[in-house]
Amino acid sequence: MRRARLYKLGLKMEEYEKYFEFPHWQEFRRRALELQRKNLGHNCCEKCGARPTVVTRETALHLHHLTYERLGEERFEDVMIICRPCHDEEHGRGAESKQKPDPRRYS
Repeated sequence: MRRARLYKLGLKMEEYEKYFEFPHWQEFRRRALELQRKNLGHNCCEKCGARPTVVTRETALHLHHLTYERLGEERFEDVMIICRPCHDEEHGRGAESKQKPDPRRYS
């Protein structure tokens, strides 16, 4: 599914990271975080509840794809807001793993 949706966007699987630079994704991410902040009064990880007080590359909240069915045309229900450790766990990149993350699996 992801491969087909990326192809439709003019990207190959190994270029998945480029998708996060697309204006659509940047705006969608901003709106998703804004919606959560409006609903909860703050931003937090939907899995563990972590609330970064200082946002850095390490502490920034991520949007994790629950489905790639609408990649490029995501809906808010297609993603969840999670912290980096929870995102790593979702993709099998836990702290116990010394293996370098596979960029093709990162969402």
